[in-house]
Amino acid sequence: MNSQLGELSLRVAHVLPRGVLSKFSGLRLKLAKASIKTGFEVYVGLVLFVCVVSGIVAFAFSLFLLSQLGFALLTGVLLSLLVGGAVGLFSVGIGYLYPVLSAYSRGNKIDANLPFIAHFMAVLASSGMTPESVFRSLARVGKEYSVRKEVMGLIGEIELLGADLHTSLKRVSEVSPSRRFGNLLNGIITTSHMGGDLAEYLNQEAKRFKELRMGKNKRFLENLGVIAEVYVVFLVAAPLMLIIMLSVMSYIGGPLSLGSLNPNELLNLLTFVLIPIGIFFLILMVDYITPLR
Repeated sequence: MNSQLGELSLRVAHVLPRGVLSKFSGLRLKLAKASIKTGFEVYVGLVLFVCVVSGIVAFAFSLFLLSQLGFALLTGVLLSLLVGGAVGLFSVGIGYLYPVLSAYSRGNKIDANLPFIAHFMAVLASSGMTPESVFRSLARVGKEYSVRKEVMGLIGEIELLGADLHTSLKRVSEVSPSRRFGNLLNGIITTSHMGGDLAEYLNQEAKRFKELRMGKNKRFLENLGVIAEVYVVFLVAAPLMLIIMLSVMSYIGGPLSLGSLNPNELLNLLTFVLIPIGIFFLILMVDYITPLR
């Protein structure tokens, strides 16, 4: 973030009543889970600053536009206030949801790599490496497994702040965007405290994560089969039947119509609008349910 913008955002946060900041208290943990390197007060100040600016701009633009359309001044002002308020609230909502969605996306990526993460750590622990050395090795490949930020933060606390491994693991588990990865770290803490076999624990977790991943892939294939059937029935067979019927009716000049649309217009609507829209939504659905790699 630009230093001047950050300073302005901090000033905005400082002039706010403490009660306003407390309304955003849940955002602090969400920022940590999303690994957004912006202070809580700075981020809240930035969100509120954008809210005010966007609201004023929307109000001015709406008032100008309504005046050009011939609305009365009082009506234009009232409608512009509604538009400005709605835009301001929308910008606050976007600012609040961005860390949530970012953390959700990062958590999904970590969950997709958990079988490999646990197996990687189990192999290193089986060779006799200490837990701290295991995490140092994980940090070197953390980017590939989408846990680089978490593990580098862990190593940084140990090396720069002098924190012990268990304290750092506890903190990282609390701010991890992946609940399963956090539980894995808590399990490592418990196993180490009880003097258990860390390699055996990690092997068991790797098997469990693998089974979960296989179950998720199985459900994906089942859902994909349903989507394929929907595609064949509603976007291949049914349109083909309608196209043949409409083409015949158009050729012989039949009375078939829908409102003011004649068979030719219905055929164009089906071919160039309805079928592409249906395919587009099916593509979005497949992309949504596809497991991350």
